[in-house]
Amino acid sequence: MENEELNEEQKKQVAAEFESFKNKEYSEEDVHRVLENENEIMKKANSKQLRGFINDIKLFFRMLKDFFSGNYKSVPVGTIVAIAGTLIYVLVPADIVPDVIPGLGLIDDAAVLGLCVKLVKTDIDNYVNFLDNK
Repeated sequence: MENEELNEEQKKQVAAEFESFKNKEYSEEDVHRVLENENEIMKKANSKQLRGFINDIKLFFRMLKDFFSGNYKSVPVGTIVAIAGTLIYVLVPADIVPDVIPGLGLIDDAAVLGLCVKLVKTDIDNYVNFLDNK
């Protein structure tokens, strides 16, 4: 499918799912789960639907590692929650559009990634500046 897109109902579900990230409390165990599954998430990132987010995903992992190691603390906890929640969403195959559906399975993951990047853009830019000045 060349023009893969979510329908309006799926877009609403993705937006609602992303909004729920703000209300969910993630534990360090959740973050460790994400970090332990970095290779699996990166494999998904190489898919046609997620390839455009591969640099963002790499940056998300680096930011999480720097935050939890204490190397970078100048980021709101809400940003860390949004990033961790987004990566958990990408990791879990059973979401709004199950990942096993050929051609469509990762479209909702791409939408969630896009929302996260948009939401935390300023914090990403600040982190990139931090890395550049390191």
